[in-house]
Amino acid sequence: MALYCFGTDVRLHCAADFKSVFDGALFKVHQPHFLFLAKPSEQHKSRLGLVVAKKKVRRAHERNRIKRLARESFRLHQQQLDVLDIVVMPKLGIETISNAELTQQLQFAWRKLNRIAQKHQNTVSSPLKK
Repeated sequence: MALYCFGTDVRLHCAADFKSVFDGALFKVHQPHFLFLAKPSEQHKSRLGLVVAKKKVRRAHERNRIKRLARESFRLHQQQLDVLDIVVMPKLGIETISNAELTQQLQFAWRKLNRIAQKHQNTVSSPLKK
């Protein structure tokens, strides 16, 4: 079960980590209630950062619910992802949807992010033939 842990080594910790993702985001995935920003990581594992602003989600228990679901979804999908630094940001209106719908949107976003990253990796690794 150690493969599916969410320890400190798979989290974005400091402001510099978040800033590097915000400034150098190569991949963006838009969902109705989420925005994912990602860039290739210098670490050996994918890392997750969550930005749940009080301006977007007013109540603390809703912010905590969103973060809990996002962390759990990342924990379950981190083995299928490329090595990326990822920041997840909710959009307005996210507090009105159910846990099942949030989980479904997160699963779709992880698949889409992985597909975009794989496509980018294939184009970078195989240069155009002349």
